[in-house]
Amino acid sequence: MRKLEELNFVDDFRYARAYAHDKLEYSGWGRNKIIQGLWAKRLSRAAIEQSLSEIEDEQYFDIARRVIKAKIRQSKEGVSTFDSRMKILRFAMQRGFEARIASSLLKDIIREMDDTDTDDETWDEQ
Repeated sequence: MRKLEELNFVDDFRYARAYAHDKLEYSGWGRNKIIQGLWAKRLSRAAIEQSLSEIEDEQYFDIARRVIKAKIRQSKEGVSTFDSRMKILRFAMQRGFEARIASSLLKDIIREMDDTDTDDETWDEQ
């Protein structure tokens, strides 16, 4: 095992980096869920922190937005009621996205949807 580590075939930092990237990009997981997954694999705090520090904020927000929008499309009620919005927020938090970020993104998405609806109505009137 020591020989494999010396040859960099076994490297916790590299594994943590790849795990964080893949879970974010392909599974749509947020930082909290990624931390739990790496913690369950008994990786060091340093490896976990380094893997998370390499996630770019812009990429993170884009993926969180994609996950939330997909859940809105899947929802029968959309975002028309308080309860439906709370379901979407809980879903985002279960995926590991921070409540503050999920809430902010959901507000932005709702605002965009309202703007789009207003634009559609303007076209209909003309």
